[in-house]
Amino acid sequence: MKHSPRTRSALLYLFFVVISAMFWSFLTFNSDVQLDMEVPVEMNLPNNVHLLAKVPDTLTVTVRDRGYRFFSYLFHKTPKLSLRFTDYSDGNSVFKIDQSHLKKALAPLLNKHATIVSVLPESINIKFTDLPGKKVPVKTDIIVEPREDYAQYGALIQSMDSVLVFSDAKTLSEINEVYTYHVEEHELTDTLRRKVTIAPINGAVVEPRSIDIMVPIEKLKSQTKSVKIVVRNAPPGVKMLLFPGDVEVSYRSPVSRTKNDDPGITAVVDYNSIATGSADNKVKVMIGEVPAAYQDVKFSHDSVEYIIEKH
Repeated sequence: MKHSPRTRSALLYLFFVVISAMFWSFLTFNSDVQLDMEVPVEMNLPNNVHLLAKVPDTLTVTVRDRGYRFFSYLFHKTPKLSLRFTDYSDGNSVFKIDQSHLKKALAPLLNKHATIVSVLPESINIKFTDLPGKKVPVKTDIIVEPREDYAQYGALIQSMDSVLVFSDAKTLSEINEVYTYHVEEHELTDTLRRKVTIAPINGAVVEPRSIDIMVPIEKLKSQTKSVKIVVRNAPPGVKMLLFPGDVEVSYRSPVSRTKNDDPGITAVVDYNSIATGSADNKVKVMIGEVPAAYQDVKFSHDSVEYIIEKH
């Protein structure tokens, strides 16, 4: 089978590329090569010990070895470096391991011919405490704004109202509460459910690091109900008769309250608000108690007539 000149040139080029690659591989595999490896770190702690900073998840280890030996690293999962807490904890509440000890601990994980050139970070120095945790309240830093036709109906609910803080005695004495990171939500049309993280404290660790919150949001619906007017501050022996004795109230309330016959709104007449010497015998009707989340509360009458009876 004959090939065109262009095809023969392409095949010749490919042949030299393969030969060059083989030659480069031979030289590389038989010479020393440096490779950076990410070695996972794990450490088992006694139940009563809490580290006051995070242990690195991985160490960047620069290894020198023959090129062909690196194939074993490519096809095998890098083992974890397991550090024994009791081997490196000093008498001053510090977990400390320097560069030389890190290299010594890493050596069994690598090929016996490999040389560890460097390790990053170069050392691990972490304070720890074996004191019991201090229970402190959690303060939420949250701003919630429902959409115009919705409202927050009920208080914010936290999965936990307090957490444990671990640190040295002096630091614990200065910590009396913790705060969540700032959360801000606008134009909400449904109940907000969120996991919020507690802001870190320098030199201390908080458990748990996050809590769940819920802010109930409901749609508002327009309603009209009739409510009885209540007289307040009438002196003993005095009865105040109102005409009419009730008033219509219009308002917007959460949908879950629409089936309630009693709207929970009170209309109030204050005996002390009667104007002395007034000729029209009218008294102002004021809004009293209004349930949370109700909006646009209005009465059909802003005043009613009255008669005073004394006994």
